[in-house]
Amino acid sequence: MKILITKVLLFCLISSLIGCSSDDPEEIITEEPDEVVIEKQKITLNTEDYQHQFIGGGVSIGLFMGHHYSMNEVAQDKAIQLMVKDCNMKYLQDYIQIYPSDDPPYFDRRANYIKAAKRYRPEIEFSLVGNKFPDDLMVEQIVDGEPLQVLDTEDPEIYNRLANWFFELFKGFHDRGVSTEILNVVNEPDLDRKFRKYHYGLNGDTKEAVARIFKYAVPKFKEMLNDPAINTTNMPVPLIMGPSTISPNGGLDYIQFFKREHPDVWDQIDIVAVHQYINGANEQVFRLIKNEAGEKPVYQSETHALKGDALGFVTADRPLKAVLSLSNLFCTAVRNGVSSWWYFENNYPNEFHPGGLLSVPWAAPEPVPYKHYYAFKQLTSAQPDSSHVITHETGNNPNSEIIAFRKKGQDTVFVHFSNYSQDTKEVSIFANNLKIKGYAITTTDEENNGVLIASEEYQSALDSITFSAGRYSVNSLKISIVNE
Repeated sequence: MKILITKVLLFCLISSLIGCSSDDPEEIITEEPDEVVIEKQKITLNTEDYQHQFIGGGVSIGLFMGHHYSMNEVAQDKAIQLMVKDCNMKYLQDYIQIYPSDDPPYFDRRANYIKAAKRYRPEIEFSLVGNKFPDDLMVEQIVDGEPLQVLDTEDPEIYNRLANWFFELFKGFHDRGVSTEILNVVNEPDLDRKFRKYHYGLNGDTKEAVARIFKYAVPKFKEMLNDPAINTTNMPVPLIMGPSTISPNGGLDYIQFFKREHPDVWDQIDIVAVHQYINGANEQVFRLIKNEAGEKPVYQSETHALKGDALGFVTADRPLKAVLSLSNLFCTAVRNGVSSWWYFENNYPNEFHPGGLLSVPWAAPEPVPYKHYYAFKQLTSAQPDSSHVITHETGNNPNSEIIAFRKKGQDTVFVHFSNYSQDTKEVSIFANNLKIKGYAITTTDEENNGVLIASEEYQSALDSITFSAGRYSVNSLKISIVNE
């Protein structure tokens, strides 16, 4: 803050002009506003350097489904629209531990949610996670004096029984009018907790235990689907996804283990999946995963804000920091090879919770998007689905994240620029040898939630555009380009 001190003569002059007085006119102190610090950033878009495609987002529906149905039907419909009509939601994912016959209304509710979503976006696909085994497949094991429920790998029929449970899960949804496109076989096997280490059986030899599920249960499940005497309703064989580790580092470890020790397991996997809860901002690991995956697509199949990011230096309040955290995780993953990015949950009952996208307390009058919902919507849905990630050139700026998309054959580029700094950044964008015809900017920051803050169309195309990215902001630009 600048402090200006004026002497008596100046004080008297000002006093005579404005009619004020003072009993002790030795000095008067006035304050000037804080100086606004503006950093400059130049971005050059490589508009023809098409990388992998980003097909859209995903979200889990495993928790608090009762809260969704506790709202009236109008509010339920609004929640569905916020999730799947207003966002480019490509996948819904569920985690189920029982057989359909154990609780038919439970399966009814979840199937009805998916069918409601498909009314707005018929192309949505459904993923089932197969790691929460039902009780009849588990056995108690005492580990260091602690009783744990683990997969009964001492049973010689366990993998056939596991395959049968997969089949029953799929049939439970199919009978309710919902197809299942993906079996996400396991979940976070690299989590360093005793209950997870022993969960898959084999006395805690987790990697080998997980490999055996892919090696024996998954082929048996496919065999059942391919047998018309068993699969009388003609359910299709799903894509197989894994290993869905809690961190990209664990994902790389499991992928390399499968390729080295169990090539047949690696062959079973159609979609490579990891999470970002731990070390989620490590760009190098995502690049290594993409390289190991080869032609197989890489998905980030579950994560939420305020975990695994690289924003320990940010001092914003939690809702705003969740916006920036989500951006940091998304940009790290998608810029480095991820083709679909999934959030942990559709809704939470809390006023604020980084795990969900919507706030839905019990019997809420309507769903309320969390602040980070708007960042999710901008980043996953501003560009058309199946847009290609394109590369860019920029100066050193470790507090900013940039990701850019272009769909082949379209004269529009989408740029997301996130400012993780408390200072404003003046950003200039160039598009190689192309000209810029116009732009629109949508922003989420301290004051705005997904608000269109500027747009302009030029009579004559320009070489570049410049805009101000405010402190702690996620800015999504839709830029029209022409070849002149």
